[in-house]
Amino acid sequence: MRVLKLLFLLFLFLLPACGGGGGGSNSSSSTLVSGQFLSSYVEGLKVCTDSGYCTYTDAEGKFQLKVSTLPVHVTFFVDNLELGDYTLRENSETVTPFKLSPSSQVGDVLARFIHGMAGDTEGTFKTLNFSSIKVLDSNLPSGESLTDAVQNGEDVRVELQSNGKTYSVEYHPEDQSVELCTADSCQKVSYRQWLVLVYMAADNSLNSFASEDLKEMASVKFNPQVKLVALIDFQTETDQISESSDTTGDLISQPLSYEVDSGNYQTLKDFVEKYYNLYPAKNVALILWDHGDGWRSRTAAFDNTNSDFLLMFQLRKVLSDLHSEGINFSLIGFDECLMGMEEVLYDIKDFADYFVASENEEPGNGWDYKRVFSYLVSNPSSTPQQFGKAIVDAYREAYSSLNTDSTLTLTLFSKSDVERIAGDLNRFYYDLNSNTFPDFQSARSSSQQVVCSENNQNCSYYYVDLYSFASQLSDKYPEAADIVNVIDSLYKTVIPGSDGKDLHGISVYFPADTTEADQSGYSCYTAETPVTCTFGDQKVDGYYNPFAAGTYWDNFLAEYLSME
Repeated sequence: MRVLKLLFLLFLFLLPACGGGGGGSNSSSSTLVSGQFLSSYVEGLKVCTDSGYCTYTDAEGKFQLKVSTLPVHVTFFVDNLELGDYTLRENSETVTPFKLSPSSQVGDVLARFIHGMAGDTEGTFKTLNFSSIKVLDSNLPSGESLTDAVQNGEDVRVELQSNGKTYSVEYHPEDQSVELCTADSCQKVSYRQWLVLVYMAADNSLNSFASEDLKEMASVKFNPQVKLVALIDFQTETDQISESSDTTGDLISQPLSYEVDSGNYQTLKDFVEKYYNLYPAKNVALILWDHGDGWRSRTAAFDNTNSDFLLMFQLRKVLSDLHSEGINFSLIGFDECLMGMEEVLYDIKDFADYFVASENEEPGNGWDYKRVFSYLVSNPSSTPQQFGKAIVDAYREAYSSLNTDSTLTLTLFSKSDVERIAGDLNRFYYDLNSNTFPDFQSARSSSQQVVCSENNQNCSYYYVDLYSFASQLSDKYPEAADIVNVIDSLYKTVIPGSDGKDLHGISVYFPADTTEADQSGYSCYTAETPVTCTFGDQKVDGYYNPFAAGTYWDNFLAEYLSME
């Protein structure tokens, strides 16, 4: 018996030891499986298999498990608090809070709760470190995970301690808010850094370019901190909605059962309202994708199927109505031609912090969305200014090595840039008189004019490069010098083309005489209150120019043309 007992003890001694702080399968056929937990990098998160094998995530959220085979069911813990469970189906799989529940909204709450427990109320920490965090108490029933409680609509309170400080994180299902509370106060926790809404009005000659831009977007692997939603109104294909998946990072496209009228005010408003509320984020960007033609623009939408257009005064109304609902934007971008105008920017200046637009034509390919979103996914904590600069940089990188017919421009503007320029233009009105008229006339005749193409024919809308005009007056008029200084300070790219245009990133409407004014819709430009206007074959009721209503530039033009 002693011999048998010794042999049995020897057998136990020779068994392989378990790892990661827990017991588990000791099968000689076990293998290491890796994974990564991301909600930012999550360090010190406990990961356990059903067999009891446990390990912890490293500084990049990565972990390794000893398993006999895949798939393997695992549970995630912060100290002794169970977050939720998931089944790993492949090696090196990435897990996010959105994989712990089939509901995207529950995943969003979990992500914010995780950030709150790590003290990250703004979602800006690159790494969430749980290594020294202790869970002191919670109101979760025994055996219930945080995911279960959120899915069941329960109030949740977890008391924690880190570095000697005690605090709590609370979830309130009535408004789906998550708060980090100390003895003194509570602060709401945000997580998603960016929601980017792309309104693609491609029911026109740009149809094929929309498909190419979607491929660029789909080539990026998104993380939950950056949510992309694109509404695409095609001309030949079925219209669709495309969303980045919080679970896989892929861009998932779903066909729509109806024809989108992207030229309709209500379509844009409904699109923004729905996804702004569905995916709340610290920063929200709206990108308008279409043909553009400046102040008179059928901007945001030129819809052939519905013979509908969305003009600047209508876009302003959409943004104003959204603003009244508390919906504002960190950045508004125009992936369109000729929208880098003081008039365009002035119309929307009160509804975003930054704006990106092109003074001249854009190539059909427009922005490089692979570069744009690759940057944002790698830098989700970017400020609106940093994101705007990245869009400009991506444009430069995409086109600087190409030989283009048109000089290419893309510029980042702030609200204060737009307001300063508007104020300076207003002062020109008071400068203009019979004595100073020769100064302005000479500057206008020598100014660089922006040229556009329409139906393959050269056309002129009498858009003048504002820098080229103001620079000729800067020695005499302080407001002209200020315009030059503002434009010099703008973050922009100017890529020379074979047209030889000397452009600086922003234009203004300035017909040189009454003939040019009559050719370019001057009577509509000066409409400060709603009138009926005609642009080519397009008749528009209720048209007015918000820029004319808010500044004296139209008065300056009237005075100037009367002296010409």
